Amino acid sequence: MNRYIFLATYGLRNILANKLISQRKEVARSIQPTAVANILVIILLFFFIPISSCVDSSQKPFIAVNTVGYEMGSSKQAFLVNSEAELFQLIRTENSEVVLTGKISSPSEVDSISGDRLSPIDFSIFNNPGEFKIKTLSPGNLTSHPFRIEENVYHNALMKIVKSYYYHRCGTVVDVGAKWSYKICHIDDAPFYDDRKSSKQVTGGWHDAGDYNKFSGNTALSAALLLYAYESNPDNFLDNQLGIPESGNGTPDILDEVGWALEWLLKMQREDGGVYHKVSQKKWIGEYLPNEDPSTRYIFDVSSAATASFVAVSALGARHLEEYNPGLSFELSLAAERAWRFLERHPENKPVGGFKNPEGVRGGEYGDPSDLDERLWASMELYRLTNNRDYLTFFIQNYEEITFYNIPPISWRDAESLAFNSFLSADIPNEYDKVREIISEKIIRHADDILSIHKQNNYRNLLLYNQYYWGSNSVGLAYAFDLIQGFNLTQNPKYKYAALDQLHYIFGRNPMNLSQVTGVGSAAVKNPYHQLSEVGGFSSPVPGMLVGGPNNHRLLRNKKLSPMPGKSYEDVFANYLVNEPAINFTAILVYITNSFSTLRSQSKDLTTSK
Repeated sequence: MNRYIFLATYGLRNILANKLISQRKEVARSIQPTAVANILVIILLFFFIPISSCVDSSQKPFIAVNTVGYEMGSSKQAFLVNSEAELFQLIRTENSEVVLTGKISSPSEVDSISGDRLSPIDFSIFNNPGEFKIKTLSPGNLTSHPFRIEENVYHNALMKIVKSYYYHRCGTVVDVGAKWSYKICHIDDAPFYDDRKSSKQVTGGWHDAGDYNKFSGNTALSAALLLYAYESNPDNFLDNQLGIPESGNGTPDILDEVGWALEWLLKMQREDGGVYHKVSQKKWIGEYLPNEDPSTRYIFDVSSAATASFVAVSALGARHLEEYNPGLSFELSLAAERAWRFLERHPENKPVGGFKNPEGVRGGEYGDPSDLDERLWASMELYRLTNNRDYLTFFIQNYEEITFYNIPPISWRDAESLAFNSFLSADIPNEYDKVREIISEKIIRHADDILSIHKQNNYRNLLLYNQYYWGSNSVGLAYAFDLIQGFNLTQNPKYKYAALDQLHYIFGRNPMNLSQVTGVGSAAVKNPYHQLSEVGGFSSPVPGMLVGGPNNHRLLRNKKLSPMPGKSYEDVFANYLVNEPAINFTAILVYITNSFSTLRSQSKDLTTSK
């Protein structure tokens, strides 16, 4: 029951925080209910409101598939949705050859999250490569979107997803011969918000999302997840793989791209080690190409949460760049330790209660009411970099303060999973074996809790009914991250398969019948809230960006998209509440997609994806 209590509380916290935004992106999910009565009300509502009263009786029939495809030799399942048929055919698209005929399983009960009734279609027995569709025989006669079956089927998708970061670069010409190019942008960053006569040169970095603001904490998290993906299997990432300006320099392209973000983060550090929280406009003023954006972007004050995340990613980057870019590696290591000393001088959360937008400032706030999880993550990455026992001691003395609670999904405000996994990945003296055991057991219990939700969901994804809030796609992937850690600790394949089901969901086997990643899969999001993609007039958006996904907690212009949380989505540019990408959403997708090149053996060289 503990996870249900936590998730009910977590969902209410998001609802309360979300009401603080009027025009633009989500502010921080920073308001936590403390009254026991509030928690009990949410639990009672969750368990006792009749689900049947929410079901939409006019559900559209379709066949839900992973529109990217399925790995040869793996389990392969699609769903017949809101229709009935006894038999299906697997058809090769190039010549319409029927390669397999099979029986469709009995339909499930109505899914409480989507209102859909699903009948599993299993074609795991088929393992020949190619592009295919699934067709049901009468009654119904439905046909799925096409998909591939092949070895390393997610590699091309992974390359598109990683390369999407190049098209978010700020302060430089973006042009590698593709249509999503633009001239140098935002070269006048930025006066200080609290002292308009003073300024600091902080060009560079990544645009955060569909807009052009930049946030230290979110950039640090995103860069760290890309580095962890690289760390988990360096052989997946090569030089000259993405076709970015640095390709061919002897450094894996993913490290070059992360380096672009890390160099910007270094500019955001103050002389005393503290890190400025963000560079952003005062309020949203409309859509523009990056190089035509007329807004003034200000530097906002230091926060300890941003500083701690900076420490973690700088130490992580220093470790992985030492072989390829020793100068940048050395600079990052010095900056990380200088930032740690700032944190030591300021043991309290700075500012108290977390960063808050000044009066009159709207848009992304990214406030964090507790920075202990980021400090623990920072201490372990510094220990992994330096082997200095002082950093390990900080972790040992403080980790119990976060082990009491359930593990929240990874986000810019929740780094518990990253802190725990940094500890488990470190070379820890034997005297701390008991701590290792405690943390391992907690991660495994958490993974088992996620599995219990996976078993209840007809689409086999990982979210509860009340978790379809802003960025729900990334929340499901964050749980997949935790399942992969459970797999790493136990080698039990049940965790891996459940994590893969979340990837199937993201790539199209979902109630929207649509890949949630631009340009990835045979039927994908086409109209994300992404200013470059929309204002540029391109025939398709920048590929590889994960959009936020169904959001049942916020309404645009007071319009409810669906009575069912899992279908509270529309592929419409204006609806940033459900269709805006963000670098942190995409970063967790990089890690998960890479994991299914990592968790299976690689038998051939990786090829360039354009």
